[in-house]
Amino acid sequence: MKRGSPALIINLHHILYGEELEDLGRAHLVVEDGFIKEIGRSWVGDAHINGGVAVPLPVNAHIHLNDYRAPDHHFGLSLSDYAGRKGLKHSLIQLYKEPLMPSELLNLFLQYSYIVDYQEKYLLCRELAYELGKIHTNYIGLSRPVDWVNDDLEEILKHCSGLGISNPVVIPVFRSSEIARISRNRIVSSHISENRWMEETGGLHYLLSLGIKLKQVVHGVFLEDWEFKILADQGITLVSCPRSNIWFSGKLPDYHKALKYGVRVAIGTDNAGCFHPDIWEEAFILLYYSKIDPLTILKFILINGYYSIGLKPLVIKEGGLAYFMVIDLGIANERSGNIYLSLINRFKWSRINLIIKGKHVFNNATIVV
Repeated sequence: MKRGSPALIINLHHILYGEELEDLGRAHLVVEDGFIKEIGRSWVGDAHINGGVAVPLPVNAHIHLNDYRAPDHHFGLSLSDYAGRKGLKHSLIQLYKEPLMPSELLNLFLQYSYIVDYQEKYLLCRELAYELGKIHTNYIGLSRPVDWVNDDLEEILKHCSGLGISNPVVIPVFRSSEIARISRNRIVSSHISENRWMEETGGLHYLLSLGIKLKQVVHGVFLEDWEFKILADQGITLVSCPRSNIWFSGKLPDYHKALKYGVRVAIGTDNAGCFHPDIWEEAFILLYYSKIDPLTILKFILINGYYSIGLKPLVIKEGGLAYFMVIDLGIANERSGNIYLSLINRFKWSRINLIIKGKHVFNNATIVV
């Protein structure tokens, strides 16, 4: 195709192809009308862009956006003191209500295809979806009532994508049939086993015994073998937040057991007021603390986040919707001994040359095509 045609032709050092993120090596791809029309195993002479690594867009599978407006008040506080029902963060959210979406967050969130937000203020879900829609990042707002006894769940669902349960054992049994009905066609997610107290209170068993179908369980730091088996059997994704789990709980979930039992693992960044909401920082920490194979970690952030919200992953393949970014890893583009390792190890210091979301092409957060 000639330069000036509606197609965008990109020569790449590496393409991470399909759900398995197979490295195609030196190749090119053609994007036209928002779809990937062609992938070839060589470079072509009339490309618009030369070089880099094509990577599917990640999903941030768990974040609390609100406390970004009051950063770094968590030092020296326990999880309960900071994020519990009477924790400091809730007072800070009430005190600092603006800006709803700081500009630096929009720049960061451009790289995501989806963001899954445990939104404490359900009336904000539509507004946040609108703001993120400006950069064509999909917003999944999961909220909860302040009062599980009296609040109207249907009113929450008018504004949000589903329910995000902070503490399952506070849910009264008489609401269980309503929540179970909601869980059949809406996303229901819950914090589970974030600390030892939560594990001992049996939140996972409680919710499942009420007939509530979960798409996600978040944290799972102290899960036992039988609970991993349940997650695998019921197709529930474990969403881990490595930096948060290390900071507040002092350990990570047992990823090796999760993988042994066939549990899908996705990654989130948790409280945005405590941890910069960049999922690549989570991947970096996870790589060095867990020694999990880097390809597996990339599947956590690039593939499994979609399954955690009941969606098919947006991957790089012929005929597929074009949702990917091109990263310049410098000398690692050509000399990396393990391109999966290089992506995690060097992403923070690398340049994103291009982000493509269907028909929308971004360069340095500016639409260029």
